[in-house]
Amino acid sequence: MSTLLNDMEQYWDRRAQSYSESIWNDLGDEGETRWGNVILSHIPKGKGLKVLDIGTGPGFFAIALARRNYDVTAVDYTSAMLEKARENAAALDLRKRIMFKQMDAQSLTFADNTFDAIVTRDLTWNLEHPDVAYKEWYRVLKKGGVLLNFDAGWYEYLFDETKAEAFRQDRENVAEEGLADGNYYCEGHIMEEFAQKLILSRCRRPSADIQMLLDAGFPKISVDCEIWKTTWDHSRQVSFASTPGFMIRAQK
Repeated sequence: MSTLLNDMEQYWDRRAQSYSESIWNDLGDEGETRWGNVILSHIPKGKGLKVLDIGTGPGFFAIALARRNYDVTAVDYTSAMLEKARENAAALDLRKRIMFKQMDAQSLTFADNTFDAIVTRDLTWNLEHPDVAYKEWYRVLKKGGVLLNFDAGWYEYLFDETKAEAFRQDRENVAEEGLADGNYYCEGHIMEEFAQKLILSRCRRPSADIQMLLDAGFPKISVDCEIWKTTWDHSRQVSFASTPGFMIRAQK
């Protein structure tokens, strides 16, 4: 285990409780429906299909998919996040419908051609070796299987003054509207220190991801850079206007 990976694991373990509390906003009918509708419009449909939720965190995607009758396996690197995910699934009477496993997204232990779809949210920017992860995800997908990756260029403002100015404007806009600022969270300065060391913080996204996915073998790739307008609520849209979320759909 690298030092950075170990440090990030400890950080996300500490964040598990507050992060779990935050996803209950999305688990409300409106937020869950927004995300659920988007996912279902892009992944295969049918009884018994297997979906892998990578970087499940407190289990939001896993819960949304289990509610929609998918066979869900959810993995995360941190034990505290997985414990919260199990608790959240149990609270909604879905614990028996989701298999939770502790695993590195860059080194999966599943057999080749196992899953019909992979979903992930706000994970890839965290990875030291996203190119390796994309190859692993390609490997475990069945032929014709679909990867949906939701993410953003969260920390581009650390490397680009234009982005930094837009980031500062976001903070002013949040204050002007009297909203809770989604960018302020426990030990945020530590995440900035991590981001300084992570490759996808320094890259233009999703262009860098597309090249990595092509190198991994995905023949069909599309990107929706407007998806944040559908999946995010108003407060999040204002908080992160300078770092809009995108969706990459890659098919094996």
